Formats: sequence, C-alpha cells, structure tokens
Amino acid sequence: MHSKQSTNIGGMKMGNFRRKISIILLVLMATFLMADQNLLPPNYQQIMKEFGIGETQMGFVSSIFVATSALITIIWGMLADIKQRKKLLVIGVLLGEIPCFLTAYVHSYWQLLTMRFLTGIGIGSIIPIGYSLIADMFEEEKRGRGYSYIETAFGFGTLFGMIIAGVITSWRTPFIIAAVPNFILAPLFYIIAEEPRRGEGEREIRVLIEKGYEYAYKLSLEAVKKSLKTRTNILIFLQGIIGTVPWGILMYWLISFLQVTRGMDKQTATFMLLIIGIASVLGSLFGGFVGDYFETRKRGGRAVITGIAIFLGMIAAIGLILYPLPSKLNTIHWLGLTVYSILFIQFVSYAGPNVRAIVSQVNLPEDRGTVFGLFNILDNVGKAIGPVLGGFLIETLVQMGYTKPLAYQYTLLIGTLFWVPCALVWIWIRRSYPEDRDKVKEILKMRAEEILKLKFW
Repeated sequence: MHSKQSTNIGGMKMGNFRRKISIILLVLMATFLMADQNLLPPNYQQIMKEFGIGETQMGFVSSIFVATSALITIIWGMLADIKQRKKLLVIGVLLGEIPCFLTAYVHSYWQLLTMRFLTGIGIGSIIPIGYSLIADMFEEEKRGRGYSYIETAFGFGTLFGMIIAGVITSWRTPFIIAAVPNFILAPLFYIIAEEPRRGEGEREIRVLIEKGYEYAYKLSLEAVKKSLKTRTNILIFLQGIIGTVPWGILMYWLISFLQVTRGMDKQTATFMLLIIGIASVLGSLFGGFVGDYFETRKRGGRAVITGIAIFLGMIAAIGLILYPLPSKLNTIHWLGLTVYSILFIQFVSYAGPNVRAIVSQVNLPEDRGTVFGLFNILDNVGKAIGPVLGGFLIETLVQMGYTKPLAYQYTLLIGTLFWVPCALVWIWIRRSYPEDRDKVKEILKMRAEEILKLKFW
C-alpha cells in the first residue's frame, strides 16, 4: 500500500447516488444477459424435430453453452483482478449478446451449437466481474444482500427468457428479444457507472481509502496458489460441483418431462416451470438476508442454514416430480403449485447468495475475481454435465425397456438425489468458514497497520 491523496472522496462513499445507479445498471444487464439461459428448454421437442436429433444431442447444445461460459470465467476473473472491471464487463456483455442475436438465424444443428458456444464466452464474464464489483460496492455486513440482488437478477432474467420462449410460437424470435436491451444498457453502464476502489467493501481498508490511501496489493500467482489451499474454498468448490447437477437436469429437462409424462402443452409446462423459477428467485433474494441474519446470531450460522435449506428443497423437488398432475391445470392446481413452490421449493436457492458471500469473505480483495472465476468453473461442472447427462439417461432407460414417460421421471429423480451429499458438505463448511474468514481479516488488519506506519516516514 502507499499513500495517495484522493480527489473524489465523496464519490467513494457507500450508498451515494452514483453507486446506486451503478448497481441498478449492473442488475439490469445481468438480467437480460441471463435471459439467454432458458431460451432453449421450452422448445427442446420442437428443435429436436426440426433438426432431426435425439435427447443426448439436444442436451449437448445446452451443455456446451454452460461449459464454455464456466471455463471462460477464469480468464475473465484474472482480467478483473488487474484491469478496469467496468470496461471488461461491457466487452463481455456485447460478446455474449451478438451471437445470441445471431442464433435466431441458424439453419443447422452445427450452426446452433456454434452460436451457443460463442454466446457462452460472453456470458461467462458476468460472474467473476459482477461478483468482484459487488464485493467492493457493499460493506461486509451487507454483502449477502448485495449478492441477493445480483442472484435475483439472474433468476428474473432466466424467468424472462423462459416466458418469451414459452409463449412465442417460433423458437428463434426470443433470441432477438433477449439480446437487444443490452445493446443499449451496456454503453449506458460504461458512461454512467462508477468503478469502485478495490477493497473498499472491507471495513479495515475502507477507512484508510477514505483518508486518501490506495489499496495497491495486486494479484500474484503465489496469492492464487495460497487461496486454493484454503479449506473453505475447496469445500465450496466441492459442494458446487455436486449441487449443480440437479439444476442442470431439472431446469433443462423439466418442461420436456411435463410434456412427455403429464401430456401438458408447451405453454402450460413453461408456466409451471415459471412458478417454480419465481420461487427459486425468491429463495435467492431471501437466502442472502436469512444468511446475514443467522451469521450475526451465531458464528458460522450462514453455513448451517444453507445446508438445511438445500436438504428441505430436495425433498420438496422430489414431491413435485412424483405428484401426478393432470395435463390441464385448474385454478386449485395453479394455486396449490404456487403456494407449495414459494413455501418449499425456494429453499434450494438459498445457497446462491450465501456461497458468494462466503467466498468473498475468505479471500483477499485482489484475489476475488480469479477465485470467483475458478469457483464458477467448478460450480458449473454439474450444471454443464446435467443437460447431456439427462438426455443420455433418458435414451439409456428407454433402450433398457422403460417407457419414455418413466425414463423422464427416473432421470429427474436421479438428478435431485445429488443434493444429499451437497447438503452434507455444508457441515464441514460450518467448521472451516469462520476460521478462514478470521485469517483474512487478520491479514487486512496487518496491512492497515503497515499503511499507518508508512504515514510517519
């Protein structure tokens, strides 16, 4: 660290008007960028028929998209730790939206696969860059809600994409609708949004920054290696790999499951998934606040409530898969589904904001973008495997003699069971997280003391 008189201390204060505008624009961009995620699943059956492909090939299209967006995050994350994050995010958003727009004009399976691959490159930017920005835009005590905002944006974006893909007859038009808004929002974000100072979300560093000092510690290979030796990081990565398999299967194959096993039309199945998705978004929003609440009441409470929520959400998901819903839903069915989803299904989303809050607290500010990038790769391993694994299981079970409706049902049930070991990992996170967080706070405290010593030289 070194002393550097600030010329814009007032603009750095948390909660000022420009900061709020920055957060709003970030959330809006994330919303439309993530709308692309669920544009295909409502139309799986239609696309398979048009291109003459099976479930495994269809699932591979979604898997390649998820895998690409996950793998590329490590590059975006490293760049976020050494370059201006605002500029990087705008570039990433545009790199994602251009091929998203062009997806509407593909005429073969391989063209579709190529466009999804290219879209994934751009979408991979939002996780490490956005999370790194949130870590510096919110104080440590309120960071859970900060991640709730962006997680909620991801959820609403996914729901928006789901709606337009479900109600519009053509499967191509939704890609245009999802891409266009960010062609406007991205330049606006670049012009208006502020770039927060690295580390200013930490109390120890913020006080010094407000006095005119700058956090000058930079990303180094040794620092990254050290962060990968942190027990909490390893456990977070592990639960992410296991816990995203159900999402990869359920979110990509649930609509087809409802069409094949319950005889629903595309619109009915999509709106059923929409209700479940809304409950998941609410879980992402509530989860951050609940995690903050339990963490202030009990050391490690954030991890305890997250593990419990995952297990409860799994039980609720199994119940929904097994319940014999009719092909045509009446008012009672819709009401019951809504209440059930909001009360129980929402629990599976509690992990989202709390995982991000924990990662931000057990890693130093200059390492977070890279660690978030690595976390996103591993966190999406299961989600990337899920679509193609689901398709493979369906085809395999059919070949084994099961009817297609049973093959779809058993595939979804197998997927949900991955949440059991995921919930168990949180027992160990509860033990390691507080200790690793204390180590980071001690390092920041020592660095703050070094700054003060430099003042007297």
